[in-house]
Amino acid sequence: MTTLNGNYRELTLDNGLVVALQSTPTQTISGRLRVHHGGLHEMEGEEGLAHFLEHTVMKSGGRKFAPDAAERIMGTFGYINASTSSHETRFPVGMLADDLELYLDFISDVVFHPRFDLGRVNQERQRVLRETADAKSNPAFQDSKDFMDALYGVNSPHTYFVLGKEDVVSRATPDNLRTFHERGYNPNNRDLILVGALPENVDELVAKYFADKSKGNGAKYDFPRNPNLEGRTLLHRRVQELYNRQKPESSSALFSIGFVAPTDDAEDSYTVGRLVQILGGDANSRLFKRVSQEMGLAYGIGSDYICKNNAGTINIGGSVQATRANEAIDATFNEMSRLKKELVDGDELARIKRNAIYGLAKHFETNEGHVGAIEVKWDRGLTPELHLQKMDAVTPEMVKEAANKYFPTSRADGKYVLLLRDPLKE
Repeated sequence: MTTLNGNYRELTLDNGLVVALQSTPTQTISGRLRVHHGGLHEMEGEEGLAHFLEHTVMKSGGRKFAPDAAERIMGTFGYINASTSSHETRFPVGMLADDLELYLDFISDVVFHPRFDLGRVNQERQRVLRETADAKSNPAFQDSKDFMDALYGVNSPHTYFVLGKEDVVSRATPDNLRTFHERGYNPNNRDLILVGALPENVDELVAKYFADKSKGNGAKYDFPRNPNLEGRTLLHRRVQELYNRQKPESSSALFSIGFVAPTDDAEDSYTVGRLVQILGGDANSRLFKRVSQEMGLAYGIGSDYICKNNAGTINIGGSVQATRANEAIDATFNEMSRLKKELVDGDELARIKRNAIYGLAKHFETNEGHVGAIEVKWDRGLTPELHLQKMDAVTPEMVKEAANKYFPTSRADGKYVLLLRDPLKE
């Protein structure tokens, strides 16, 4: 169960493009090109250009491939897409092995030399505006924003709205998009991963289509640490869409609890990961057994540890019976309190490790899994072997210590954010 074996190698082109290549005994190739240029690289008045650019890069063609040709080529791959986040833009692909050279030719052209065809830009403008409208039309949009603002801080880079501002997208020109593109879509600000049935001359093919691209001044975004919470923030919102008209007393309410946790590079981050898994990671967790199975207050309830981009939070949530929402929330805090007082059984840690081993094994049965593992190795210096070593090092005593360090002291006076979306609120 290893990502980095005799069939793995890395290379860096003279222009700074970092490339990972891994051969596997398959008939397909998976990969992705990543650009460390996203929403947080936008200046005032550019809010939304990163996402708009991603759309136009894929649809407007390049120097070599006209828009119609680009669209036809994309249709020949098994899978090709693009996505924009706050700090980067990704171009994932899945294809038959004999499509590799076509892919490298195509992606290097449209991503490095987008045509910004006005007709296609205007088409994608309407789609982007529609996507933004769909996001903001979600009944939970404002409540989720308020929750995240309370947890991370207002205007935190960790909560940046990548879809941006409608007026910026509406008036953006091809020149605006080109300017934003030139600032960050540079080879020294990108990396490429290819995994699968790679040909022997794959190094030459990568160099053929990428080595002639010029360096630029793009750089990764440096995230600040999310701040500690000063106290409790309670957000109790009335939400009509959850109201059960046929049986009002059975209406569901949604609750979310969030509080600050360590970042992924902290010494106790692995302990916190195991703690959160025990609390609400799956159907064998404390919360699921107590709140769902024993008390019957929820069908689904769980917890997550989010620790990326120099931030760390623990989030707990579920859909519960609205008339008994406070009972479910009290039960959640009680389970956290138990973990602060009692040592977990060693069998619980062994079960989690067993599940992790299965997950890794399953992950590495696909080329996409290897792509993800290589990226984790690049970004976090973490290999599967090191991952399992860190899991082995966690003891019941360490779990208890982490619970006391990071879980809120109590519902009454802890430092956390609670959002309750309640159809029965008066």
